Amino acid sequence: MTHDLVISNGTVVTPEHGTFEADVAADGETISAVAAPGTLSGETEIDATGKHVLPGAIDPHTHHGIYRGLEADAESESKSDLVGGVTTIGNYFRRAGAYEDIMPGYFDEAEPNYYHDYFFSLGLLSMEHIEEIPTIIDEFGITTFKWYMNYKDAAREKFGVDCDMHDDFGDAFVRKLAEQDVPTTLGYHSENVEITNALAGGNVYVTSESDDTDADADEGYEVMVEEFPGYAETQSMVAGAALAKVHGYDDRFYAVHISAGGTADELAALHDAGYRAWGETCIHYLALTTEECDERMKVNPPVRSKADQETLWERLADGTISTIGTDHCANLAENKFGEGIRDSLLGFPSTPVMLPLILSEGVNEGRISLERAVEVTSTNAAKAFNLYPKKGTVRVGSDADLAVVDLDETKTVTPELLHSVSGYSPYEGREVTGWPTQTVVKGELAYDDGEIVGTKGHGTHIDRPV
Repeated sequence: MTHDLVISNGTVVTPEHGTFEADVAADGETISAVAAPGTLSGETEIDATGKHVLPGAIDPHTHHGIYRGLEADAESESKSDLVGGVTTIGNYFRRAGAYEDIMPGYFDEAEPNYYHDYFFSLGLLSMEHIEEIPTIIDEFGITTFKWYMNYKDAAREKFGVDCDMHDDFGDAFVRKLAEQDVPTTLGYHSENVEITNALAGGNVYVTSESDDTDADADEGYEVMVEEFPGYAETQSMVAGAALAKVHGYDDRFYAVHISAGGTADELAALHDAGYRAWGETCIHYLALTTEECDERMKVNPPVRSKADQETLWERLADGTISTIGTDHCANLAENKFGEGIRDSLLGFPSTPVMLPLILSEGVNEGRISLERAVEVTSTNAAKAFNLYPKKGTVRVGSDADLAVVDLDETKTVTPELLHSVSGYSPYEGREVTGWPTQTVVKGELAYDDGEIVGTKGHGTHIDRPV
C-alpha cells in the first residue's frame, strides 16, 4: 500500500509512548499508520534518519489581529509559524458587543488565510458576555475563555461596557462555565491592578497599544519590573484559583503567562493542597532576563530575573507548569519602538521560536527531557484547550500534524529566517540549536528545509469539544 505521505526512519517522540523508531504515514488529513522503520512507502516521502518526529507544536496563547487585523495576521503569522514546527495556534480575542454578532465576520477573515489550524479563546468583558457562553459553545465551537484581571476598573472606559470586572463578575463567570455540559477552560491573567496601578503612578498599562503621555526616554526596562512586581501576579493567581476551586472548577482553571518564580512556587503549593489548576509560562520568561531586555521585549507581565527564570525551568521540569505559550503579537518594527520604554508598544512576535528555544535551552542544556518538551509544547496544550487526541500526539486517527526535528542544527535567529512580517525579533542574533527541517500540517508538507511550501487556507477553525 502506498500512502499519501510517509515520514520514514525517524525517532518518534510522544509522552504517552516514549521514544521509538518508526515510520509514520498520513492519508488525507490524518495519521493512517505507525509502523516499523523502513516498511512504509508514500507518494511524498520524508527521510527522517537521524532526526526526531514530534507532534506539531501548539501555541495556545497568541493575539493575532490585535495590531494589523486578523486577515493580515492569519496569513503572515501562520506562514511564519511553520518554520518553528507550529501546526496549531490559539488566538485570544476580546471585544465589546455580542459575540453572536461579532464572530461570523471574524471567522470570515480567518478561514481563507490560515496555513495551519487555529482555535479561538474569547475574553469576556461583561455580564452580558457571560450569559452568551452557551451560545458561544453551541454555535461557534468555542469552549475556552479568558478573564483579564488587568482590565478591572478599566473596562468601562476602554471597552464601553457596563461592568467593572470585579469579583462578582468573576464569580458569575466561573459558575456559568462550571454549569456547562462540555469541558471548558478559563484562561486567567493574574494581576492585582490595585497594586500595579498605584506603583505605576498613573502610567497604567491597560491596553496593547501604548497610551503613555509622559514618556521618559532615559528610563530602562527595570521600570516595567518595578511597576508590575511578581508578587502582584502571585497574589492574584492564588485568589483566582481559590475562587475556581470553591465552584469545583479548579481543574479547568488555567493561569496564563506565569512570569514570576514565586507564582510558580505557589502553584506547586496549591497542587500539594489538592488543587488541579493548570499553569502556563511563556518562552520569553525562560529564555530572557531583565538585564538583557529593552523596548523590543516590552510585555506585560515583564521579563524578570535570572532567579525567576531558573525557578520557572525547575517548575516546568517537575510538572507544576504544564504548557508553553508566547503571547505573540505581530507589531511592525516601525510601530513598535517609541521614544522610550513607556512609549513603545506592548508585545512582540515569537511563536516560530517557541519549539526551537525549548529544544535549545531545555533539552540540549539538560533542563528537561525530549518527552517533556513534547508534552509542554504540544500534548498538554491539546488537553488543556479540549483538542486532544485530535491534536498533540502521534497516533492513528489523530491529525497528521508533525514536526521533523534536527536536535543538532544551529541557526542564528533573523527576521528573514522566521519569514517575519514584523521585521524584528527579540531573539535576533541569538544562536539556537534544535530546529524543524520539515513541518507537516494535516498530511500536507508545509515547510521543507527553509522553504514555505504549504497552502494558504489549508488551516481551519477547530470546533470543540472534539
